[in-house]
Amino acid sequence: MQDAHQEDYQQADHVLAPPAEYLQHAPLPREPRDIRDRTPARPRFFSTRPYEPSEQFDVWKTRISRLVEVGPPEDHDVAQGFAVEYMTCNMADIVLTSGYFAAQTFARVPRAAPIDYWWLYLGRSGEAWFESSDRHLHAGPGAMFLVSLDKEFRGRITGYDGQIFALPRSAFTAVADELDNVHTTILSGGLIELLADHLRNLEARVHEMEADEFRHAGRATAAMIAACIQPTATRLERAQGAIDSVLFERARLHIENHLGEFDLTPERVAQGLRISRSNLYRAFESVGGVARFIQRKRLQAAYADLIATGNAQVQEIAYRHGFRLASDFTRAFRREFGISPREARERARL
Repeated sequence: MQDAHQEDYQQADHVLAPPAEYLQHAPLPREPRDIRDRTPARPRFFSTRPYEPSEQFDVWKTRISRLVEVGPPEDHDVAQGFAVEYMTCNMADIVLTSGYFAAQTFARVPRAAPIDYWWLYLGRSGEAWFESSDRHLHAGPGAMFLVSLDKEFRGRITGYDGQIFALPRSAFTAVADELDNVHTTILSGGLIELLADHLRNLEARVHEMEADEFRHAGRATAAMIAACIQPTATRLERAQGAIDSVLFERARLHIENHLGEFDLTPERVAQGLRISRSNLYRAFESVGGVARFIQRKRLQAAYADLIATGNAQVQEIAYRHGFRLASDFTRAFRREFGISPREARERARL
C-alpha cells in the first residue's frame, strides 16, 4: 500500500506544473472550507503531503465536510496515506481549483441550509461516476460535466486530475434553471469545446494576473460558461470577446500545424474546428482576416526557412510552405517584405 501511495504523489507531481513560486506545498487547512468566501485572491497551493500518512485522509475529510461526505475506496487503507494536491484561486464569480485527488467516494444529502453552488468538472485523467435520483453519469478523461450541491447525489472517482470550478448561484441567476437541468450530465458540442479551451487557458494565466484582474477574469469566465452551456443571443453577445479570443487561439494553432498544406483555406479551417465561417471571420477581423493571416504565417515561415537553408531552391521552399508555384510565392514575398526571396537570402549572407 505504501508503494501505491507514493505512486499517487508521483502522478500528482507529474501533472501539476505551476510556476516555481507556487511549488511550496502549504498544509491543507484542517478546518472546513468556507465556500461562501468570494474575496478575490491569488492562487494558493495546498497538499496533504505535509501531514503524517495516517492523518491525511482525516484532514481532507474535515476540509470538505460542509460540502460532501467522502470516503476511501474499499481497497485503500487510509492509514497508508491519502494524496490530495491542488491549486485554488478565488475569482469572485467563480473559484478555480485544479489538481490531483486520490480515489474516493462522495455523497451529498442537502441539509436545512442549502449550498447554492454547482461544481463544473473538466478532467485531464482519471474517471468519475455520479448518480442522482434520475441520472447516471460516467465521465472519462477530457469530459466536462456539472454537479449541483443543492441536489442529492452519490459518486466516486479514481485517482483524478483535473479542474473543478465552484459556481455560485448568485452569479448565475439568469441561467440557474438551465444549469440545474444539466446536473450530472456530460456536456458536449462546439461551444463546450471552446469553453474547455478557455478554462484550460485560464489556469495557465492566473499565475501571471495582478490582483485587480481576478474579478474581471472571473466575471468574463462566468459569462462564457453561461453562454456556452445555455446559449442565447444576449449571452453570446456578452461573452463574445472571450469566445473570439479562444476561437482565434484554436484557429491559430490549427493553421500553424497545417501551413504546408495547399488546401489550407478559411473554409477548411472552419471545418477542421467545427465552427461556422462567420464566427471564424469575426475572430480574425482585427488581424486582416483569416486568408491574410494564413498567407502571412506561410511567408514568415518561408522567410526563416530561406535563411536557415542557404542551398535550397526557392521553388522547394515555396512548395514546402503551401505555394504551388515559385512565381506566386515570389510575388507574395515581395509584397510582404519589399524584397525578393533571393534578395532576402543575399542580405542574410552579407
